[in-house]
Amino acid sequence: MNKHRWSIFRSSAVIRYAMFAAVAWMAISAGSISWYLQDSDRQVLEIAHHEASAYIGKDLAFRAWATSHGGVYVPPTEKTPPNPYLASTPERDVVTTTGKKLTLMNPAYMLREVQTHFAGPFGEKGRIVSLRPLNPLNTPDQWERAALQRFETGAQEVSAVDSIGGVPHLRVMKPFYTEEGCLKCHGRQGYKAGEVRGGIVVSLSLEPFYEAASRTKRHLLISHSVGWLIGLLAIGLVATRSHRRELERKAAEDVLRRSESSLAEAQRIAHLGNWELDLVSKVLTWSPEIFRIFEIDPAQFGATYEAFLAATHPDDRAMVDRAFTDSVANRKPYDIVHRLLMQDGRVKYVNEKCETHYAPDGKPIRALGTVHDITERQRAEEQVRALNQELEQRVAARTTQLEAANKELEAFAFSVSHDLRAPLRAIDGFSRILVEDYEHKLDAEGRRLLDVVRENSQRMGQLIDDILSFSRMSRRDMGCSDFDLALLAQAVFDEQQAAVPERRLLLKLGALPTAHGDRAMIRLVLTNLIANAIKFTAPRPEAWIEIAGDSTGGSDENHYWVRDNGVGFDMQYVDKLFGAFQRLHSTEQFEGTGIGLAIVKRIVTRHGGRVWAEGQINEGAAIHFTLPRGQAAEQPARSW
Repeated sequence: MNKHRWSIFRSSAVIRYAMFAAVAWMAISAGSISWYLQDSDRQVLEIAHHEASAYIGKDLAFRAWATSHGGVYVPPTEKTPPNPYLASTPERDVVTTTGKKLTLMNPAYMLREVQTHFAGPFGEKGRIVSLRPLNPLNTPDQWERAALQRFETGAQEVSAVDSIGGVPHLRVMKPFYTEEGCLKCHGRQGYKAGEVRGGIVVSLSLEPFYEAASRTKRHLLISHSVGWLIGLLAIGLVATRSHRRELERKAAEDVLRRSESSLAEAQRIAHLGNWELDLVSKVLTWSPEIFRIFEIDPAQFGATYEAFLAATHPDDRAMVDRAFTDSVANRKPYDIVHRLLMQDGRVKYVNEKCETHYAPDGKPIRALGTVHDITERQRAEEQVRALNQELEQRVAARTTQLEAANKELEAFAFSVSHDLRAPLRAIDGFSRILVEDYEHKLDAEGRRLLDVVRENSQRMGQLIDDILSFSRMSRRDMGCSDFDLALLAQAVFDEQQAAVPERRLLLKLGALPTAHGDRAMIRLVLTNLIANAIKFTAPRPEAWIEIAGDSTGGSDENHYWVRDNGVGFDMQYVDKLFGAFQRLHSTEQFEGTGIGLAIVKRIVTRHGGRVWAEGQINEGAAIHFTLPRGQAAEQPARSW
């Protein structure tokens, strides 16, 4: 951490508050754990006392039930012999009418038997004691005697923690009183109903309670430690985030100061200033750049709206004032261009924008605006307009010249075509006359040579027709519409197939999207492509031609192709395929002038599409082209 950040860290109020919070949290945590630990010992004794009280309550309830019946008779056994301390009690021993012997168990005898043979879950040791016991076993010890004496003074319970055999025990004693049922056995001792007869005492081992409390204390220490750590971490996290926000705020303030400086510099560079008009006080505030734009000394500037209109070109003041007034009255921001008149007579152009802010009650309170010096841009735009006007004049002149040149070229082409056709017809005609009229005077070689002359003159005528067709493709007007390309392809194929009835040709029409273009021109495209496919499948005993297409996803064009199983071509010469008079096969192999695919490319290009080819030697070829997408749905696929 650098010195600057460390100084901020030490002086930060966030850090001081975080340290105070950490100390307070430690004190709270320590106080809480101390209180819980102390309260844990109290709870141990309280829980043990409840357990002892419940045990005594059970014994008292049992004694009360037995007393209400004056004791019970049971068969005497070695474990339950006749009570020798009741020998003088009438009817201690009885015999039933069936001869069964029974002995009386008075309430004290019964309770002592239960306490002896049925201990509690925490090792409770209960017994009955009395200051005047019949049975010496009920003689109290020193603590029990003191407790019994307190009962005679009105105490209802006596308890204490004592050590028995080196183990801490909770001793609890409650009194029991003489009832009418008790006088049967103890009346001779001088007791009266309602007097304290003795007490029931329970000695409860505290070891299991302390063990449970120890586990609880461990859990408590662990949970408090974890909570303490989490609290410290939370304080640290909050402090770190708050400190980071404090640093970010300070950094933002530094950035804001630098931004304000940069904004002023940016306004100076961009020749863009801003202003604010308090519509209540009528005080106008300008940024430094506006003073530079208006070329006004700030010390001499009257900060009012009227002063702003001292600075606008006289011819534009009414327009600016009208725009401002309308903006304030009708809540309409404005964006206008007007002029400034400098003291030396120079004129500047500025783009001014303004919008008005309103109070909740609808009253205008403030207008904010910007002024951008666009003098250089305005002059540049004027120059561009002048250049555009000059360019338009040049384009019009060149267009006129080009139209004239095209007309001259068309006339020249027509003239050349007419002048070339005449001698070709003459050559072909005279050659035919020689073959027909002088056949008997010509040998076989002479007739062959005349056939060659006629064949070449006919090829020359076809070449002239192709050149003229290629030339017309650039000048012909296009009438575009949507049409069914599948129907057109079928019609062209039928025409081409009729010219070679001896050939076995199979056509597959796939799903062809509706085409959009000049139908006559596209017919010429299909004518050339299908004718080429028929021509280059001539060596095949069975030729097939596939015409299909699809709609390219995410595009506004349709893709079509014509594929065949003909002789194909070498892809290294694919760039020559669409050039005029370019041939990849000799005329001896396949007839033609080499102009068909050039016409296809020119037509597709005029439609804004693309054309390309794929092929392999002896494995067929495919010519692909694209056209603008039509509006109708695509056509269903045709079968072979």
